[in-house]
Amino acid sequence: MRLLLMGVLLSGCVTTGPRARTQEEEVLLRTDREFNEATQARGVEGWVSFFAEDGEMLRPGGSITGHEAIRVGMAPAFANPDFSLTWEPARAEVTPGGRLGFTTGRYLMVRKNASGQRVESRGTYMNFWRKQPDGSWKVVVDVGDPDEAPPER
Repeated sequence: MRLLLMGVLLSGCVTTGPRARTQEEEVLLRTDREFNEATQARGVEGWVSFFAEDGEMLRPGGSITGHEAIRVGMAPAFANPDFSLTWEPARAEVTPGGRLGFTTGRYLMVRKNASGQRVESRGTYMNFWRKQPDGSWKVVVDVGDPDEAPPER
């Protein structure tokens, strides 16, 4: 399902050059910024609040689906006072039907390693969003791609 969703979004949103953002794309960018602000203010609860009930996070070890699983999966990171995750969306597109969209941008994750040294991880993220019956947008798929290559196994 998620691959189909991503394929539909990407195929419906391919552009050949610069164009003006639509009003709904501006709303989606603002919503993604509010997602970041809520996460900074409320930690894991701010993070979870922007996901759809069936939303999922795609991670190297597999996907995490649903509010409770996302909360459990992210709680240890957000409980660590040395952890932070911030991001800034750079692009948003909405399908012609106006019910699906995506945002993409850059993120910065900061933590301390076992030696107590600050470690920064930067990368690109993409959030796929679905418009809710009340007109709000919720994340249905969240995926990040770190700049550094993953360690070889």
